[in-house]
Amino acid sequence: MAPIAAIYRCLLLLFLPFMTVFSVVYLTTGTSVDKTSTLATVLSTKTAKSKPCHEYKVEDSRPFFEREPPQMNLPRRISNTTRDDLYRRLRSLRLALVACAYNVEKDVDKFRKYTEPIIDLFHPTSRIFIIESDSTDNTLAKLRKWSRAEVSTYGNLSRTIPFRTERIAYCRNRLLEKARQIQPDYLLMLDLDIFAANVSSFLTNFEYNTNSWAAMTANLIETYYDIWALRTLSESILNYDVWHRIMALQFTKAYCDETLQPNIVSIHQKRLPADRDLLEVRSGFDGAGLYRMDAIEDCWYTGESYQCEHVPFHICIREKNQGRIFINPKFTNYNM
Repeated sequence: MAPIAAIYRCLLLLFLPFMTVFSVVYLTTGTSVDKTSTLATVLSTKTAKSKPCHEYKVEDSRPFFEREPPQMNLPRRISNTTRDDLYRRLRSLRLALVACAYNVEKDVDKFRKYTEPIIDLFHPTSRIFIIESDSTDNTLAKLRKWSRAEVSTYGNLSRTIPFRTERIAYCRNRLLEKARQIQPDYLLMLDLDIFAANVSSFLTNFEYNTNSWAAMTANLIETYYDIWALRTLSESILNYDVWHRIMALQFTKAYCDETLQPNIVSIHQKRLPADRDLLEVRSGFDGAGLYRMDAIEDCWYTGESYQCEHVPFHICIREKNQGRIFINPKFTNYNM
């Protein structure tokens, strides 16, 4: 395995120029719809080959959630609980709602519209924390008009932390620190520019025994865009970094660039049907994650080695704290 690891490290070094461009694209709260298309352009432009290339084909074009084998021992639904009972229970619990912000001036009003009713479900001491950095629009000024949010800024963080994935991890870790200071029962980590889930959608996370899950991750928009953060339970179905996989295939097998991204990433970017059950994963996010605070103890984000910052955070939850992570298809921006 040592020679393979050495080759892989070399590939990462060779790919440094591409990932430098990619790190600029990977915005603090930007959607992966834009990140994916831009990275695909970078790959196609930077690795053009003069000799013929091979078409990359897959035998199974179904998305990851259709390929996953049936899962047993899923969290059981709570029976005989009315919505009023749930409201009373949540009112005694504290929530920390947190988000990073970068050039999201146009999204702040929508974010407020959907998050304030959610924070109102919980104890009055629940808090909203937002950290801004590197914006070139009026994001900070807009956020500071939101009296309920506690807004901090790190200014031009890119001067001291040049790689975007590491800046995102830094922001999320500072939010974790702020949240832990108020000792909440739950943490709701959000991507500010895409979250628009209503109360009914959010409450579907509490239809299941909360002792059976550590994290409920979302299925927000028309595509399951966040494939970079995804790691399935199966060993062979997206339990790997998709962009590192593309890198390895490009440099070792000379596949045509235009056939890699569609067959490794795009085929999986389909929204999970809202009527399907929970799907347990090793990692997921898709714009929102609800976490039990006792299940994320001593876990932190990292964006080192050009990896998605959610993955090491979720692996820590699973391996260190024995927490279970799920995609909740009903945790969505669409009306429930």
